[in-house]
Amino acid sequence: MGDSTAEDSEAKTLQNVKDRLQFFFSDANVRQDRFIRKLLMDKEGEHKGKVPIESLLRFNTIKKYTEKAEVIVKAAKELEETLTLDEAASAIGRKVEFTSDMMNGHVPNSLHVMNLPVAQTDGGSKKYDCTVDDVKNAFQKYGDVALVKLAFSGRNKPRDADGCAMVEFATKESLEKAAEASLTVKEKADVEPKEPVTVKDSTVKVMLLSEFLEENKKNRKERDNKRGRNDGKDERESRTFKFDWKTGCVVKIKGLPEGTNREAILDSIALHLDVSVTEVKNRKIYADFSIGQTEGAVRFLEPADHVKELATKLKSGDLQIAGTKIEDAFLLEGDEEKKYYEDFIAFKNKQIRNHEEKRSRKKGRFGGRRN
Repeated sequence: MGDSTAEDSEAKTLQNVKDRLQFFFSDANVRQDRFIRKLLMDKEGEHKGKVPIESLLRFNTIKKYTEKAEVIVKAAKELEETLTLDEAASAIGRKVEFTSDMMNGHVPNSLHVMNLPVAQTDGGSKKYDCTVDDVKNAFQKYGDVALVKLAFSGRNKPRDADGCAMVEFATKESLEKAAEASLTVKEKADVEPKEPVTVKDSTVKVMLLSEFLEENKKNRKERDNKRGRNDGKDERESRTFKFDWKTGCVVKIKGLPEGTNREAILDSIALHLDVSVTEVKNRKIYADFSIGQTEGAVRFLEPADHVKELATKLKSGDLQIAGTKIEDAFLLEGDEEKKYYEDFIAFKNKQIRNHEEKRSRKKGRFGGRRN
């Protein structure tokens, strides 16, 4: 009886890891995951177009099931139709290489979904009143949903929820089935859907992503042409970055181990919050860190108990970064906190000025905008 239970548990763990690997290396995820995409497309780098298993072991949704490299190796071997291992069984790649011309491959299989539920925060910004899983579950009946990506707008932080999302299906057939049943906009005209789709009591609007992008492209071209006819007066007013920051949202971290990167920090945050790294990013929790530094910071949008708890756990070693206890972690307060935000806002405004100066030089060189 005991042996049977252990075998069942091992089989379940293996299947869960296989599911995660299939997602991580899927076209849909590689398009939006810069970390994995960079490794897969770097054929001349250290890992020859593969992702090290030691990196995968730092992913929160892998650690949820195993911390053993041999489990990942076994899972990859059982996915031999789509995945490959290097000779040392230390890194995983794809059978079908991911290339730059595949970056728009999601368009034919995707819907643009609008009117998702949005709520107002105390600070005046907008946040989603639904999750990625809520949207995914609403469309799953039409076929396997490969990816849901919520849209945000605005340059200031926190960025506002746009009330829209891209829903990508694994196959063209699933997309066609969903479109047949749920489209509310077709060829620029409102249509009555056969099966209205609801996300948390909000009836959403649905159109093909290809049609949405084509309409955006056309509108953008019309705006550009209009600016071009405006006696050459297409200069934009200088923008200024503003940030309505709140106290108690920044955890300073010191003594980071060699080789630390943002992903390792985000992994630790995800483990602390018991959510996925994708959810950490969706919540706009930011790891303020550059490669080679030994110090950094974790910035949240809103003060909460889990912010203070993160500092406490990192300081005590109950929570580690890249498998190592860091030297110190504490919540920024008073003048230190104020200076952090002043430096952050100054940095963002410097980025804006550099961009505008670069744009101005480019216009002077080429004699204005080019369509």
